[in-house]
Amino acid sequence: MSIITITTDLGYRDSYLAMVKGVLYSKLPQVNIVDLACDITKHNHKDGVFILRNALPFFPENTIHLFAIKLLGDKKSMLSRDIDNTRYLMTKYKNQYIICPDNGVFHSLDKEFNETVYQLYFDNISQHVFYLRDIFTEVAVKMIHQVPLTEFCTPVEDYCKIYSTECYATPSNLQGQVLYIDDFGNLITNITKHDFEKHVGNKKFSISLPGGTIDKINNTYDDVKVGDLVCFFNSSNYLEIALQGDEAGKITLNRNMFEKYKIDKIIIDIYD
Repeated sequence: MSIITITTDLGYRDSYLAMVKGVLYSKLPQVNIVDLACDITKHNHKDGVFILRNALPFFPENTIHLFAIKLLGDKKSMLSRDIDNTRYLMTKYKNQYIICPDNGVFHSLDKEFNETVYQLYFDNISQHVFYLRDIFTEVAVKMIHQVPLTEFCTPVEDYCKIYSTECYATPSNLQGQVLYIDDFGNLITNITKHDFEKHVGNKKFSISLPGGTIDKINNTYDDVKVGDLVCFFNSSNYLEIALQGDEAGKITLNRNMFEKYKIDKIIIDIYD
């Protein structure tokens, strides 16, 4: 049975997402549709990529991922020249398929990405207005019916490439960024367990935050008392920072505190 996932900022309040699913179920009655993340903040391309990157390894081969979040570039940014939101692409990655706008998704997912990328054909410009419903679903149907690729796409090399920001080290610290804030308010950084072991190892360290200072890596949320900061490597091996919540078993970060200070950079000071 085929699986199609959807990652989009359409949300659930309007009828748009229902239209997309209606088209898929009408043409593929036996398909399984998974809402990977459909209430992403509008145009928050970074969050969408993060969710897709973390979920994709857990899906079976031949899953089709529809990624429908356009990247809006700054008029002053050089990056804007590489973004073409009227162009749609497809690739096979880790034995699964990703269909998306030409918005840098592939190299954001994996800096080592080197798979063949295809540009999708579509009949008329009116399909561009609601591309997820009118183009992506049509391509997914063709793929599941094993229509030859030459009938709806062609290989390209001049697509947009955007690389995820990596942490970097100096002799005295390891600096990273907050990649994502989940619904519990936990900060997930781009500092991996490998990065930490390589640059910090067994040395003493500290992370200063508005709510206190962290100088220990824990194993789980429950290693600290309610109201205390906790820092550990999550199931995806990213450094995660949270605040133990008020209810047993519930983990939450004090959103007001962290939003007030707009924490987006994490610095681990290293001591000899």
